[in-house]
Amino acid sequence: MKGFSPANLKYMRRFAEAWPYPDAIDQRPVGQLPWGHVIELLDKLEDAELREWYSAKDVAHGWSRPVLAH
Repeated sequence: MKGFSPANLKYMRRFAEAWPYPDAIDQRPVGQLPWGHVIELLDKLEDAELREWYSAKDVAHGWSRPVLAH
């Protein structure tokens, strides 16, 4: 494989640390979000409960990335 930037590799690692159980991704709203939205959540929120809340609202309301970031 190729094409993984250092920044994306770091985000992938943070993603795996933030949601450590494989079934957590499929059963939670975060698994339905585009990668850019996941990066916003990782960058803006340290609290796991807040990340879950915002990811659920994002999925429910179909927010754009700028709306999520705001």
